[in-house]
Amino acid sequence: MSFTVCALSSPALFALIDCNNFFVSCERVFNPSLTNKPVIVLSGNDGCAIARSNQAKDLGVAMGAPLHTFSHLINPHDIRIFSSNFELYGDLSNRMINILQTFTPDVEVYSIDEAFIDLSPLPCFDYAAFAQKIHNTLLKHIGIPVTIGIAPTKTLAKMANRVAKKIGSPFTLLQSAPDIENALRQTAVSDIWGIGRALAPKLKKIGLYTAYDLARKDPRWARSVMGVTGERLVREIQGIACIPFNAVEDDQKSIQVTRSFGVRLTEFNDIAEAISGHATRLGESLRKKKLVTPTISVFCRTSPFGNAPYYKGIGVTGFDTLTQDTQTLIRGAIKALQHAFRPGHAYQSAGIYAMDLVKEGRVAQKSLFDIDLHQKSSGCTPSNAKRGAAVNKAIDEINQRIGKDTLFWASSGIYPRHVAKQNRRSSRYTTRWDEIKLII
Repeated sequence: MSFTVCALSSPALFALIDCNNFFVSCERVFNPSLTNKPVIVLSGNDGCAIARSNQAKDLGVAMGAPLHTFSHLINPHDIRIFSSNFELYGDLSNRMINILQTFTPDVEVYSIDEAFIDLSPLPCFDYAAFAQKIHNTLLKHIGIPVTIGIAPTKTLAKMANRVAKKIGSPFTLLQSAPDIENALRQTAVSDIWGIGRALAPKLKKIGLYTAYDLARKDPRWARSVMGVTGERLVREIQGIACIPFNAVEDDQKSIQVTRSFGVRLTEFNDIAEAISGHATRLGESLRKKKLVTPTISVFCRTSPFGNAPYYKGIGVTGFDTLTQDTQTLIRGAIKALQHAFRPGHAYQSAGIYAMDLVKEGRVAQKSLFDIDLHQKSSGCTPSNAKRGAAVNKAIDEINQRIGKDTLFWASSGIYPRHVAKQNRRSSRYTTRWDEIKLII
């Protein structure tokens, strides 16, 4: 079997940088006493395990396991439990990306704890030394350990990363045909990037148990069985780069903000405060990504596992102009909530969903008769929009400089009841002045 590097840019070479047990590692950065201890980070409302240290994994704590199912292990094994601290995790993630961009501008963020680097434009040199330098720099400047996989395609880079984690190495380089073949033989078909839970059993039924088995198939066969995506996947594990590197994010079409409540809520005003807070987060996200939306949808729902009948209400609001203005989003969200809310229910969560997103500055006419999207009978004139943009910018800058929610809209509540339980949250060391760690 031979592998040909038929690259999108010739020759192609990608690196995947993946943070090890990222949420746990973030907790350990400012709390060295957690090193080599079993550590678990919980989901919203302190419900389930969403991150585990290797020591916690060794104790049999499964990903997604509810807290009560492993509570009996906490004291005997001195397991340290933390509420999720996404403000801290997000900031450390941004710092990681900023450091990666000092090595090369060709960085593609894949998730909060993963990023691809396109090594193709770089001159040929010692990639192993390069990977080791990235690993050491991130560990020194942020304190987050990472694993790096380098290979001719993105799919193989993911595979190389997985191999490195398995053998406990900071990096794995797959360039030669023997190294690639060996990695394919070690990788179960269910562990290939892009093979979902539904597809893996089907492949096993026809005798494809490893990535090596799948790599030996004709890509045209893969297309007939798995479609275009399947053909691309087979070519990728054969060493042919088919997934392009894209340092610029594709146009995002929707954004959702949803949270569970700390307690069940029955009153409209309490849920309206939560929705107002969600609309605030939505506005921040839209402005950060330079997007605007013509429509939002709001939902509120009860628990599907309670004794009472399940209810989920949905309301939709359309705006006269494409908007990213927080005040406008809050007004529209409350209006939509009036259609979604029904009295007599104990609500568990609520959310807001912005759809049909458009980049700032693009012309997007809502209907045949919408000639001027900036001046409407609703009073949203250019001067009002300009003042609103200035207010949003000032609030965003103050909150970024001094701390999240230093300034907030009163409609979100002074003492809100909807805030999720975070009884075990660590300090937000890097984003809140009053939570900076003191060294005495």
